[in-house]
Amino acid sequence: MTEKEKVQEIANKYGSSLGKLSNEATAKEVKTVFKFFADEANRKQRELVGLKNK
Repeated sequence: MTEKEKVQEIANKYGSSLGKLSNEATAKEVKTVFKFFADEANRKQRELVGLKNK
């Protein structure tokens, strides 16, 4: 299962609600979701400035 699929499964489990996620999810689930968001933001920023994954 890819990271994106794991995050989608967690989002479906908590109804795509950040409040519900932070109150009811396990620490591992919260970490997985926030790490995915951070990695995606970093990837998009690198893409905007013309850097590719090296």
